[in-house]
Amino acid sequence: MDRRINRSTAGFTLIELMIVVSVLALLTTTISLSASRPRSAMASDFGRFQAVHAQLKDQAVLSRNIMGLTIDANGYQRLRWNGQDWQALGARVSWRGQTTIVSPRGESTVLQFAPSGQVTPFRLRFDDGGRTVLCQADGWGAATCAG
Repeated sequence: MDRRINRSTAGFTLIELMIVVSVLALLTTTISLSASRPRSAMASDFGRFQAVHAQLKDQAVLSRNIMGLTIDANGYQRLRWNGQDWQALGARVSWRGQTTIVSPRGESTVLQFAPSGQVTPFRLRFDDGGRTVLCQADGWGAATCAG
């Protein structure tokens, strides 16, 4: 009796099927995790602002220098006090959405970060992708954003 298998009629092996199922499971898991991931806070104007605010506050305390952040409706710019005037640090960053300075009043303001940890109190409103977020700080604490 000849027990040779005709390869043209043979199906897939169990190993081949397991590899295909494993690859499909991996792709499905990756796609579902990336689709359900919330939008990064750093991609939003208020998220970037919170990060810059915290960095400048820490930098002022650690370097024992007065730091600043000029803010207007178009964007923000990091600053350092050189004893007589503000010196720009890095490039100016533009807002992606609409930003309004609630307080202190004005079209443009400079938030000052003292070596003691004190910061100019402020309130900013970000209209970012159909969502309004209010960021504020009392002068001592971190900037908080809610909306």
